[in-house]
Amino acid sequence: MSRTQFRELAKAALASAPDLAGVTLVSAWAGNFSATDLPVMGVATPRERGKPGTLASFEREVLLQVVIKRLGADDLEDQLDRDAEAIKAAVMGAFGGQRVTLMPEEVTTTLNGEGESVIGTAVVSFTLQYLKPLRR
Repeated sequence: MSRTQFRELAKAALASAPDLAGVTLVSAWAGNFSATDLPVMGVATPRERGKPGTLASFEREVLLQVVIKRLGADDLEDQLDRDAEAIKAAVMGAFGGQRVTLMPEEVTTTLNGEGESVIGTAVVSFTLQYLKPLRR
């Protein structure tokens, strides 16, 4: 599989997750979002590493991240925690049938109240490991 395929698989799973209904899935984080655009969610693969695995393949490790942004409410941090759990369930379920090792690595949340509204962000990071054949 490729990084593009990893992102597409994750996006498809997130788009059909009932606990994330109503969240707009965006393809890239180019530009800012206004409060009226929220909630939004995006998928990225910002890092890929490789090392020799076998004589015929390389071991690959891809960082897959899902970012969700929401407009503030009294329970914003609790909502971001629920979002992170829904993201983990959807992504892990989608990759369960693939020949890829997927491990949830980290969840970070931030609250930004510097503007007119409080905006919360959760980043759920996964490590994907797979073998990629050497090209001859």
